[in-house]
Amino acid sequence: MAFPLRSPLAPLPAILVACLVVPPSANAQLPARRLEQLAEEAVRATGSFQPVGDGALDAAAANLRAALGPLERLLDRSPSGADWRDYLDWPALQRQASSGQAAEPAVLRKLENLLSATETGLDMPEFVRVRKAVAKYAEAADAARGDGANRSSQRLGSLASALLSAAATGSGESLAAVPPILERLGDAGQARGVVAAVRAAAGQPNVLIDVHENLLAPAVNRPIDQPMAVDEVVLGTRVRGSAHTRGNVRLDFVPSSDRAAFDIVLDATNVSTTQGSQGPVTVRSRGVTSLDARRRLFLDPDTAFAAPVQASADTESTITGMSINKRFGRRLIQRIANRKIAETKPKAEAIAEGRARDRLRRQFEEQTSPAVAQFREQFQSKVRGPLEAQGLYPESLRMSTSDTRLSIVARKSLATQLAAASAPPTAASGHLITARVHESAVNNVLEQKLGGRRITQADVDRMARERNASMPASLGSDPDQKPWAVTFAKHRPVSVSVDDGRVKLLVRGDKFVAGDRSFPGMDIWAVYAIASSSHGMHLVREGDVQIYPPGFKPGGKEKLSMAETSLRRILQKRFDKLFAQVIDIPDLPLQGELASVGPLSLGELAARRDGWVVAGWRQRGGPRPAGTPSVINVGAAPRGPATVVVARHAFPGGVLLSTGSPATVPTGGTAAVNVAISR
Repeated sequence: MAFPLRSPLAPLPAILVACLVVPPSANAQLPARRLEQLAEEAVRATGSFQPVGDGALDAAAANLRAALGPLERLLDRSPSGADWRDYLDWPALQRQASSGQAAEPAVLRKLENLLSATETGLDMPEFVRVRKAVAKYAEAADAARGDGANRSSQRLGSLASALLSAAATGSGESLAAVPPILERLGDAGQARGVVAAVRAAAGQPNVLIDVHENLLAPAVNRPIDQPMAVDEVVLGTRVRGSAHTRGNVRLDFVPSSDRAAFDIVLDATNVSTTQGSQGPVTVRSRGVTSLDARRRLFLDPDTAFAAPVQASADTESTITGMSINKRFGRRLIQRIANRKIAETKPKAEAIAEGRARDRLRRQFEEQTSPAVAQFREQFQSKVRGPLEAQGLYPESLRMSTSDTRLSIVARKSLATQLAAASAPPTAASGHLITARVHESAVNNVLEQKLGGRRITQADVDRMARERNASMPASLGSDPDQKPWAVTFAKHRPVSVSVDDGRVKLLVRGDKFVAGDRSFPGMDIWAVYAIASSSHGMHLVREGDVQIYPPGFKPGGKEKLSMAETSLRRILQKRFDKLFAQVIDIPDLPLQGELASVGPLSLGELAARRDGWVVAGWRQRGGPRPAGTPSVINVGAAPRGPATVVVARHAFPGGVLLSTGSPATVPTGGTAAVNVAISR
């Protein structure tokens, strides 16, 4: 019996990656009362400063010495090594590394400032490690004999203010200032209880992905219709004939709370027509064997594996005829044959069942083992391996299954980062894939990959070539603009902030370069509204791209300098292209045996004030799931403007967002705004 299988979960790695890179749903806010309590705890901790002991200084010095080794080897083989040593005041750096308890806070702060500058090259891992070690050492030294008490008090006050602001606004973006404060307090060994409590409150899972059984089943589900010849010996009798097996192989999700579990199930019936001869007697029979085989596959954060095959067979046979090749004594021979058949039938059926079961178990093992090995290899090579190599594998990951869904719950946040501070929204039913992603997951990854890094136009061009892609037009070279470079901020270099029905994209650069000209840091952002048209889901930009120096308040008394105004003009042209007026969200393509299911269209995309985004994919043309916000799809001409309605709340009644000001909609009413959809 042959029923070649591919891994039922082979498409899953690509699906998971696709969900994680896609930027739910009633209004929701952060847990205000808990944040207020934490703010009160921070205020109370301002008077609890504790100088650190000598052991902390010795440990910080040892950490710095360990970090200096790789940097020293890098400078030894670099043509500019001597210049770097001069810039970093290498003798002072080495002296502090060997000082231990005699560390000088002021010198360490000076060294930290040098390492935190925007000079090209300081974003290399060897420099970054030394910078972090110096910063930690400086905090410990200040807490031992410097200005640690005042610094700790100021930071706890800032922490309380940030927590109160988050409690008042209910916005996840309000917590952006918290991680650096917690990191400094931790380095200084202060307010450990407060730091731990805040991290616990904002340390909930920030990525949840649900995959419906109906998406993966087509990779396995298939009919079986296989004829075969029969030629075997049963109880000393040669039996020949034909058999036909009909049934199906299917994928079943198995409820499991500690890992994902799936059954590959064969359910078939084998019908045989045979005859066997013993002496002068030939007996014709019909056998019906019910076949059942299943193999359970398990998936956990470490690997995929399978249990042994479980197989069963149940045979019932019926004598359909008998012939006797004797001219005399036929009645006697028939009576003897009937008695013999009645005596041996149970044993013969048991033998047939056992052989069918053993054959089924062996063949099912042979057929499913390659599928198991394929999925295990793909999980390691396409998901876990690449993410671990880039340091992006979730710090916490759990998998489970119900009878219809695979659920993946993850937390992506380093020890110095925060995750979600509120519970995820409930996803609407009816989607094949649902991704609930908190803004912290995206921002933590972007900070880990881009924080403090210097990216040039040549870098983007090289990365595009490596991926066999073309450079985005918005990042390429213009005839009237010189090659560019940007040094990203160390904290939140590129971030996503979501509000009810809106998404804000922010780029924070510490330094910009155009040709041979250098410019100071700027914050660049654009706000998008979630929209829907007959062409799918879109992000529609609200107003112009905003470009201002860090901390600058537009409309206030402070004015931009001539250099800042010049930089704004340069960046405006570039980022007007990068932050397009309309961003079309494409369908999710499916490949291989799932191609018949896809591509999947985005049936739900919604954002909440507390930082959660929900995206749900369904088969193209499928019904919109119950409970989905009424983002109204309206007709759009094949070319030219399309009428797009941007919903903020479910209908009837609610508030609609447009590229202008919000419009209140009466119960049963609608509102629309013309938006040019990019083709």
